[in-house]
Amino acid sequence: MQIEWTDGEESFADRAAKHVAARFADKPTQTVALPTGMTPVGLYRRLLALEAAGAIRLGAAHYFNLDEYVGVPQADSHSFAAFLHRHFLDQAAIAPGQVRLLQGDAPDIAAEAQAHDAAVAAQGGLDLAILGLGANGHIAFNEPGASWDATTHVVPLTEETRAANAAYFADAFTVPSEGVTMGIGMLRAARHILLMVSGASKAQALEAFLAGRPDPSWPVTALCGHPSVTLVADSALRRG
Repeated sequence: MQIEWTDGEESFADRAAKHVAARFADKPTQTVALPTGMTPVGLYRRLLALEAAGAIRLGAAHYFNLDEYVGVPQADSHSFAAFLHRHFLDQAAIAPGQVRLLQGDAPDIAAEAQAHDAAVAAQGGLDLAILGLGANGHIAFNEPGASWDATTHVVPLTEETRAANAAYFADAFTVPSEGVTMGIGMLRAARHILLMVSGASKAQALEAFLAGRPDPSWPVTALCGHPSVTLVADSALRRG
């Protein structure tokens, strides 16, 4: 595992973007799983700037989202799909054929999960999974106790996760009680993983990961032993 400690938002975003750019330099046709939330926003800005400067090609890659709210249409501004379009995909002018995002309002959500898996498999699996980290150790929407073998599936969201996500919205949006998410088994199969960690609330989860002991009560520890993980983390979270 490669660990990069950073000081401040600018350094955090720069280090993450440097890692992603290196992956794209090796293979412009990357198959990438994209996260949402405040953690990757700086990364997306850096990638857009790199493309504008001619230092990276974003348009040849294939993009998937890690997760989505069940029952929320992609066109809804609260959806993760809308977030990714707003902060990255539309600004990078990624062609629709290069993007496959989960449809949270699909009439058969289980079939939608299977179709999502099939689309990833058709691209040869994930080259790069970009992950944030929840305070309870969740990665994507895989909460404590989740199966480590699962592919994309529907999950109940904990009240802690729902409260954390509700904080992103200034309106009265009620975070759904369920999400659909790439499973831990799918994430562990990614050839490269970028784990981005910032925020004081993540300290205990990060400590569990750095201890290197797989523990189902901390889903992030499923990544322990993965052959290619890069951790980019705020140095304020560093212990010892």
